[in-house]
Amino acid sequence: MELNTRDFLMKSLLNEQELVRDYQQFAQTTDDREVGKLFQEYAETDALRANRIKDILQNKYGLDADEK
Repeated sequence: MELNTRDFLMKSLLNEQELVRDYQQFAQTTDDREVGKLFQEYAETDALRANRIKDILQNKYGLDADEK
């Protein structure tokens, strides 16, 4: 199955949101402060990327992030 641009953006958004949740959870549960800081940075970076994807979906397709 080939995805169109909108579908690929939606899939990408879901992937980024999942990564943010995972990295935040890892950052909070690890005993290693250095690794926790790294995971928190990853969560922040992926959150920025997710927000950019949301903006594109809204501007190009008129979709809110929660619409499918």
